[in-house]
Amino acid sequence: MYQPKAVYESLFETAWKTVYCFAKDPKHLGAKAGMIAILHTWGQQLSLHPHRHCMVPGGGLTKNGKCKTAKVQGKFLFPVKAMSKVFRAKYLQALKSRTQPEKELINALFQKEWVVYAKRPFGHPKAVLEYLGRYSHKVAISNHRILDIDTQNITFSYKDYRQGEKSWK
Repeated sequence: MYQPKAVYESLFETAWKTVYCFAKDPKHLGAKAGMIAILHTWGQQLSLHPHRHCMVPGGGLTKNGKCKTAKVQGKFLFPVKAMSKVFRAKYLQALKSRTQPEKELINALFQKEWVVYAKRPFGHPKAVLEYLGRYSHKVAISNHRILDIDTQNITFSYKDYRQGEKSWK
């Protein structure tokens, strides 16, 4: 049974715990990082798709209060594949602590490959504000996506990211 409170609480807890885990490791940063996170509950097709959009600075504070910049190897602050595995384990642990999921469900979720999607750092402060605005100040569907409305149906366009961002209706 879908339990929104457990799902959302687990998302809040897990995103931060995953970032904290990687940031404190001297191999990656060795400092306490920060994070801005926004809860997003729908996908392009307006189906239930709870997930977080998180922004993590490329540095943090050491134990003695000094700023430390990350020494990034590759494109991202932390290794994405490793973060995906850690996030999955922490999320399922958090979910199990709040609900009584069936063992088959947990096993099936562990069998799936989870993806922490990461992007390159923002180039300038304006890009940060534009990104945050997309997720904090917009409605579920904008008017330009609505193609037709009648007494029975609403037709709208969406992007299917699994199909190479093709637009559908």
